[in-house]
Amino acid sequence: MKKEAMIVVDYQNDFAHPKWSLYVKGWEILLPFINSLMKEIKTRSWIIITSQDWHPENHISFASTYWLDDYSIKDSELKWPKHCVADTWWADFLNWFDRDLIDRKVLKWFEENLDSFSSFGWIEKETWLNLDEILKSYNAEILHIVWLATEYCDLATILDARKLWYEVIVHTRWIKAVNVSPFDWENAIEKMRENWAKVLS
Repeated sequence: MKKEAMIVVDYQNDFAHPKWSLYVKGWEILLPFINSLMKEIKTRSWIIITSQDWHPENHISFASTYWLDDYSIKDSELKWPKHCVADTWWADFLNWFDRDLIDRKVLKWFEENLDSFSSFGWIEKETWLNLDEILKSYNAEILHIVWLATEYCDLATILDARKLWYEVIVHTRWIKAVNVSPFDWENAIEKMRENWAKVLS
């Protein structure tokens, strides 16, 4: 039987605060599912890995680094509001999250001049293993992707997982989109399907 893992993408305060510009509307709908899903996964001996945005103050993805307005375009790239700054409350997990169920944790974007939405390629600081190496150490072959945000970090993580030949299952009731532009959700789901991710409602 193939081993399975769940990747919880960016379950962090900065995306859940209603007064903050990166608030993902409707994330609260997911709240009842995440801990219960994780507990269910533990009964099946699956692995639970989280990713966290973990940015330095002047990260290249921040509009403020260039004295620009949030969501400005620079060098053909969207620049974001400052968010998930390392070692702040904003970068921490939500209080409702049962941290005792987490097996491994990968930190993303913690170098000032490197930028990537995907959880792959980034490392667990204690071991310096990246997500792919961690998954291979458990012989995991099937990945379940949950949380935020559908068209950015979820999508990038899923596409990288498929490039690395993992089987990917996406549970649409456990992910949410930012929807900066119309049809972002629909376009992201279509890209997942085009890359042979299994999309479940």
